[in-house]
Amino acid sequence: MQAINYNQLSSNNLRVRTTTASVLQESIERLSSGLRINSAKDDAAGLAIANRMRSNINADAAISRGLDDAISMAQTAESSLATVGELLIRAKSLAIQSANDTLVESDRISLNSEYQNILKNIQQISEGTEIFGRYPLATDSPELPPVLIGDTPPLNVKFPVQGTDYSFSSGIISLAYIPAGARDITITIDSLGLDDDIQLFTRDGKHLAGTPVNGSDPDYTWVSRGVTDSAKATSKALTEANGFENGASYDDSLLIEGGNAWALNGSETLNYNGMTISYSGDGDRYEPDRAFNDGSNGSNRLERVKIDNVTEDLIVMVVGSGSFTSNLTWGDLPKPTITPTVPPKQSEPWQVVTSANVGEPLQSITVAATPADVKSLALNNTDLLSIETSKAAMSKLDQALDQVNGYRGEYGATINRFESSKSVLAQQTLATRAAKSRIEDADYAQEASKMVKAQILQQGQDAVLKIANQSVENILALLRD
Repeated sequence: MQAINYNQLSSNNLRVRTTTASVLQESIERLSSGLRINSAKDDAAGLAIANRMRSNINADAAISRGLDDAISMAQTAESSLATVGELLIRAKSLAIQSANDTLVESDRISLNSEYQNILKNIQQISEGTEIFGRYPLATDSPELPPVLIGDTPPLNVKFPVQGTDYSFSSGIISLAYIPAGARDITITIDSLGLDDDIQLFTRDGKHLAGTPVNGSDPDYTWVSRGVTDSAKATSKALTEANGFENGASYDDSLLIEGGNAWALNGSETLNYNGMTISYSGDGDRYEPDRAFNDGSNGSNRLERVKIDNVTEDLIVMVVGSGSFTSNLTWGDLPKPTITPTVPPKQSEPWQVVTSANVGEPLQSITVAATPADVKSLALNNTDLLSIETSKAAMSKLDQALDQVNGYRGEYGATINRFESSKSVLAQQTLATRAAKSRIEDADYAQEASKMVKAQILQQGQDAVLKIANQSVENILALLRD
């Protein structure tokens, strides 16, 4: 039965037309992008697999670049080691010459001069071989500098053995600093017949013990160094190089100068910030004529500062001219809390990534450190000044050459391994790209055929839709007649 209000033929045509349009749109999208999978609705599983493959391909590209850098680093180190090897061979020849009993002392001095220059050259090569900010031939056990505040070392650097006298030069420079946590500190100086005075400061400039700068009777040691007031003490003594804080200002409001008479074990005491500090006083200042503060009054030329418990870092200065001796005793002298700066030129093991596939653990190769400095090659303290030392140097040179040859062999094997890994990565990338293409790339022939088919169907559906729409109009026309 033909209906007027509902055209079933037209509705069926429109329904099929929607499907045809979707197929046509999909074919055009795939032909335009060249991909079979343009979104997850096309193939969710295939999209996940293709994305994993894409991640692996990108990872392999990054790994390949890293292997190129690693090969460059190994080649640089191996080239420098070749030069070191040649220098060691030349040094061995010099040692053999020096071991000859026909040479006189002047000949060996000349040979030793060239030998020492060779060692300096080896050291320079080890420290100067640099690539990517790394130093593959530098020492792997650097001698750390002393822990300094400014240019001032801690007490345990200046006084490695307690109770032992050590000699120092005078001036307006810090002797050392006392780290917080130290206990039962006793510092004694001997001016050796001149005049040197011990001074104790906080790092912010508080003068705790010593001889005065200001007042009606400033001490000769300060005046002789051009320090006559607080401003000059700040500018000349309280410098960052001497261990003082930036912006430190001289303050003598707490200063103890010594009691009514000189006493080595303490003539005046100060309690400050949980510390009990005693000072012997400057013996020269107790003389009737002061003897121009020359320290010539016998035993009174000694000065001593004692601290029971150090609660903050303190600076010890000895102001004067000439030289003096000093010794230190302690109950507890902890290591300073400041960490020394590690020298940047240091050989360390380095890692190179060789695989980083999705879902697999990272794989890498570790290249060991190859220090080739004079110390690491055990050539420090060698010379050719005698037959005995020349023979000893020959033995060490042989060992050093073996060590360098071993390094070169390791680098050669490492370079071959990296190049092999690059070749494997290239083949792996090629195979992965092909597999990825098979999963997500469009079949142009198939998609072109589907597009043409959909276009033909769509054109036919347009024609049928026109006819379907005319059938209702014909029925209405008959009714009007």
